[in-house]
Amino acid sequence: MRKFKYLNKELDTSKTIICGIVNVTPDSFSDGGKWYGFENAVNRGVQLVEEGAGMLDIGGESTRPGSTPVSWQEELDRVSAVIKELKKRVKVPISIDTWKSQVAKGAIEAGADIINDITGLRGDVKMAEVIAETKAGCILMNNPTIYRPNHPSSAIFPVFGEAKMDEEELKRYQGKTIEEQMMQFFKDSIEIANKAGIEKEYIMLDPGIGFGLTRKENLQLLNRMDLLHRDGYTAFVGVSRKRFINNLLEEAGYDMEGEEAEVHVLKDEGSAALTVLAASRGIEVLRVHNVRASRPAQIIADAVRLAESDTGGDLSAYKNK
Repeated sequence: MRKFKYLNKELDTSKTIICGIVNVTPDSFSDGGKWYGFENAVNRGVQLVEEGAGMLDIGGESTRPGSTPVSWQEELDRVSAVIKELKKRVKVPISIDTWKSQVAKGAIEAGADIINDITGLRGDVKMAEVIAETKAGCILMNNPTIYRPNHPSSAIFPVFGEAKMDEEELKRYQGKTIEEQMMQFFKDSIEIANKAGIEKEYIMLDPGIGFGLTRKENLQLLNRMDLLHRDGYTAFVGVSRKRFINNLLEEAGYDMEGEEAEVHVLKDEGSAALTVLAASRGIEVLRVHNVRASRPAQIIADAVRLAESDTGGDLSAYKNK
């Protein structure tokens, strides 16, 4: 079993962990504004844990295509009080979804355990230092918008701070498959982490599903989730309500432009299918919007994967009365 540590604690990855999303933002792609504000966000976080989340991911800035960046101070103001209160009310690790070192530092002081950096430590040169000094865990995401800045799927995303590559760096990615590019990006990000003193067991890898990828590329990376484990790292995957799910269901004849509640049910059913796929392949953490929809899928998938350790109890419903 692969180990993941944070603040000198160890995450129990014997079974797949469902990580619930709390977007403290007015404009996130799926639930922007729904949990915006202190009370809404805290109540949502508590609800997700009650529904089975074994981890929470708090975000204070939307990174969807076309989103408007906010200052680090505004981002920190949105999340710090929420993290402090959740730390009092839940017993699961909390990650902060940010690429800004000031937000990361403030969030850790507020009680966050893990930094979820969608730039793989490239958006802010001080981020790796903050993580190393605090011994927080970190999630390094593969971000194709950085190594394919002119790709049509990348152009619609905002620029994440200093996350740019020079011509020499970009050459390393040319002529490679999307799987090879992902592994190259991880190699580069891990090198930054290692130079700062971040140990291997404090790192998770995220394939970056939905970030500057075509539908085919999203599917290709999901089909090769085994690559995340190739070098012994823990894996973190976020596929919940991604646009390619809409696209696939729409092509199959489902109405993805109807009532919001009905569309979300379809998205969550598609997301749950990916939960089964990921859990069956031993992915340690899955980031989802709807814990209630994904948790049963994860339980069943884990049970099948771990069948040899099942206690083999009788099915009580079939016992003679």
